[in-house]
Amino acid sequence: MKQLTVVTLGTGGEAFLTRGVERALREAGHLVLRTARHPMAAWLKQEAIAFDTMDDLYDTCEDFDEFNEAVARRLADFCSKQPVCYAVSDASFDATVAAASRLFAKKHTPCTILPGVSHASRCLALVDAPAPSVRLYSAADFERAPHSPEEALLLTELHSQACAGDCKLKLLSLLPEEMQVTLITGKEETGELKAVSIPLFELDRQKHYDHLTAVYVPGVPYLSRSRYDMDDLVQVVTRLRAPDGCPWDREQTHESILPDLLEESYEYIQAVREEDIDHMYDELGDVLLQVAMQSEIAKEHGEFDLLDVTSAICGKMIERHPHVFGQVQADTSEQVLENWEALKRQQRGISSHADAMANVSTGLSPLLRASKVQKKAAKVGFDFDSAEEALKKVYEEADEVKENLQSGKDPEEEIGDLFFSVVNVCRLCGKNPDIALFSAVEKFISRFRAMEMQVKNAGKCVEDLTLSEMDVYWEAGKQNG
Repeated sequence: MKQLTVVTLGTGGEAFLTRGVERALREAGHLVLRTARHPMAAWLKQEAIAFDTMDDLYDTCEDFDEFNEAVARRLADFCSKQPVCYAVSDASFDATVAAASRLFAKKHTPCTILPGVSHASRCLALVDAPAPSVRLYSAADFERAPHSPEEALLLTELHSQACAGDCKLKLLSLLPEEMQVTLITGKEETGELKAVSIPLFELDRQKHYDHLTAVYVPGVPYLSRSRYDMDDLVQVVTRLRAPDGCPWDREQTHESILPDLLEESYEYIQAVREEDIDHMYDELGDVLLQVAMQSEIAKEHGEFDLLDVTSAICGKMIERHPHVFGQVQADTSEQVLENWEALKRQQRGISSHADAMANVSTGLSPLLRASKVQKKAAKVGFDFDSAEEALKKVYEEADEVKENLQSGKDPEEEIGDLFFSVVNVCRLCGKNPDIALFSAVEKFISRFRAMEMQVKNAGKCVEDLTLSEMDVYWEAGKQNG
């Protein structure tokens, strides 16, 4: 198979051709244009340079994926007879060129690409205040691409109102709808471009869109926005920890903010149980702040950073889900958990059930750790038959606590056994002991507030009442919910 040379025509006329591209066009054994709908088509005819096009494939292919592959196969067929020069608007970003490159690489056939003046370069030349660095995407690629709103952005090939609408919705998730963006449009016959400033919300309200339509979106600093992403959170935390940042935040350590991590987690749990959506995302943001703060403190001490955190969890999820990212079979949740447990045992060198129990993190709350240890014991049948059976053990342990108290012995060990027995009941009921206790505390506070309010309404003060008198108001509060 003969060589394929791909050249960049740009989106204008012959004035934008490089000398190398013009020479390739004139000396081509077989010149093929992606489409005759290009300003250069008229010039080629004027210069008596013969060419073929791929325009017929636009009608016969169902979508662009099929079109790209069909172009690649046709180019390969042409190259089997003589060297081919394939001309596109921008070889670096053309999907048919990518498809052809893959095919020709499989066939070990040379494929040379000659650069030129790209459409992106022409668009950026029209922007009044271009940024020193710009993120470039085709509109179709942008829909699934990451984007930081602090970066300037150029989106090309806004070929339809629907495409422009999809891009607008993604941009509006982080940017103000009234912000000014630069819309760039062109004339297909001449390739002439013009730029106008419009508010972002009008991006999908234009009269005409085609392959020349593009939009330049300037970067917006986080202090000028009301919507933020993870990168913004890192910037905020870094600023708080800076030498001229917040005195309180600068003083914090891994250990000092551990209580905050626990508190924010429980507040999120409460929001979930109350089905309070507004508080759910608010409290989850507080949890995320703790992750960012711990990572920033670690970064300052050269320990790790947020990238290490995200890398660790992504790597762990990929490794522990071989049924999703690999070839292992797991059709049920039970199989997934079995595979997960087996991987953990292998990684941590666990060889016995006692080892597995000892391996349960001591960083967990004692209640939750007790529950996890009990679950591991239950896997080998060392368990109560039901929550009712486990409840009998609670009464037994409570009697032993009572005996210790009456005899003047230290009751700590028996109280621990009592807690352990209560955790067994929770587990067999399918309840989390931490959440159950947390809810009980919240209920106590609520009822105490109701009692206090009733005492106040009666013209009395809680501090002046006896326990028996307070109990009357307490019971009344319980009756009222």
